[in-house]
Amino acid sequence: MDTLTDRLTMWAFRSVATAMLFAGVSALVAGVPLLGMLPESPVARSIAGILFQLSGVFVVSGATAIYLARPRAQWLPNERAATPDAGRPGVGGWLIALAIVLAALPVWLMLRLQPFLAEWRRVVDFLAASDIWQGANANMSGVVLVPLAGALTPPLFELFALVAFVVASAVLLPLLFSRSWRFPRIYLVCGVLLSALVLASVRGAAATALAGEAVRQLIEGSSATAAEATQLTDGLVRYTSIVGSTAPALAWTLCGYLCWVPAIIFSRRARTTFAKSVDGAGPMQRLPAMSPPDPWRRARAATSLLKTDPGR
Repeated sequence: MDTLTDRLTMWAFRSVATAMLFAGVSALVAGVPLLGMLPESPVARSIAGILFQLSGVFVVSGATAIYLARPRAQWLPNERAATPDAGRPGVGGWLIALAIVLAALPVWLMLRLQPFLAEWRRVVDFLAASDIWQGANANMSGVVLVPLAGALTPPLFELFALVAFVVASAVLLPLLFSRSWRFPRIYLVCGVLLSALVLASVRGAAATALAGEAVRQLIEGSSATAAEATQLTDGLVRYTSIVGSTAPALAWTLCGYLCWVPAIIFSRRARTTFAKSVDGAGPMQRLPAMSPPDPWRRARAATSLLKTDPGR
């Protein structure tokens, strides 16, 4: 039986998957009309193609995660097994190694991405001190924010992926140690959602490299002074290098999560450790149905007793 924690966890992941599905569909619907408005530029067409790829990834991953997170689905090997609590083994063997990996990977990733987080702190401080929001309100539109949103989209995918790895480990570790029978399914849902975010980060880094090269050519052909061109180029190089170096770290971390999926699904230890718990006394014997008392039967019994014993 699902505990309250299991139900809340499955509901939360279904909500995230639904949001990802809607985001992908919205991007596809909004991107089709804009495709004809793009300039005849190979770079713009390539970036638009990457955005359409990401939309498709979000649609497929969101739909897959929703399917996997169905509350009544029971098709994994451990979900078809039922074992008394006394017969379920504790968390041991390679499951201990899995717990160590789940705890260590987010820590390693946070340490590895310290330059990336430092750049985000600079961006947050800049936006907090800038009057760009006042300019957007004065213009009665958000058009002035479009270039900023486009520049921040690839690192924003990477930031979401980083946070998702931390949240996934924080959710999976308690389920692992409590031997929840929903742990394998929730692990699969986490794997699908994390894969979508990491793939978005990798493709976003590729789009950043294409856009950075185009902007660098524009800077070289502009009328900016040598000092201004150097300053702009240095900032552009720092931005593209940070975004580009973050994606491989996210990809390696994802591999550390996904390499355990076959063992979680098919191994005997996982099937017995995360089997559904049943009462050790066994199923209750079905009692015969009890019919309500029949008053006529009582009367006939009393009459028969008087006939056999006239002295009463």
